[in-house]
Amino acid sequence: MMTQDKSSTMPRWVRKLLIPASIGGVAGFAASAGVMRFIDSSAVGGLSASATIAALIGVLYVVIGASIAFGTASPQLGARFLNVEDADELREQKKVLSLSGWAMALWGASLMALALAAPDGPVPQEMALAIGASGLVIGSGLSVLIYRASDELMRAVNLEAGSLSYGLVLLVVGLWAMLAHLGYVDAPAPLDLLSLFYVLVLVASFIVVGRRGMLALR
Repeated sequence: MMTQDKSSTMPRWVRKLLIPASIGGVAGFAASAGVMRFIDSSAVGGLSASATIAALIGVLYVVIGASIAFGTASPQLGARFLNVEDADELREQKKVLSLSGWAMALWGASLMALALAAPDGPVPQEMALAIGASGLVIGSGLSVLIYRASDELMRAVNLEAGSLSYGLVLLVVGLWAMLAHLGYVDAPAPLDLLSLFYVLVLVASFIVVGRRGMLALR
C-alpha cells in the first residue's frame, strides 16, 4: 500500500523521464565501458578509431533493441521505462515492438562483428562476414514484417524516417565524399560508412517521432 502511495505521489516526469533516462544511461554507459575494456584487453589489443566507433554504435543498437524486446516481453515492467501510456499499450503493440527490438539487436550485433573482425580484431573474417551479413539481412527482413504489421500512423512514420535518412546520408556522406575527392580530407573507410548509416538512421527516426509528438511524456 505504501509503495502504491509513493508511486502515485511521485511526479510524472520523474517516473516517465528521469528514472527511465537514468536506467538507460547507466545501461548504455556500462555496455560501452565493457566494450572499451574488451577492446583494450590482451584479447584484442586495441582497434582503429573506425572500428572502435563502429563497435560502440553496434553495442548501442544492441542495448536499445534488448530494452525494447525485454519491455514488450514483460509489459508491466516495460511500461515503467518505455515511453508508453501503460502496459496495455505494450500488449497491443507487442508484435511490432518486439520485432523492432530484435531487428535493432541483430543490426547492432552485425556491426559489432564487423568492427571486431580480423586482422585487427579477434573474430575470424569468415565468421564476421557470416554474422554481419546474416544480421543485416535478417534485421532488414524483420523491418519488412514490422512495416506490414504497423498501423497507418506507424507506416507513415517509417516512410518519413526512411526519406529523411536518405536525405541525411546524401548530405553527410555526399559532402564527405566530395571533400575526399578534392583532397581536403581522407576518404571514409568502409566501417565509417556503415557507422554513418547506422547513426543517421537513428537521427532521422528521432527527428520524425519528435515531429509527430511521439517523444512527449505518455
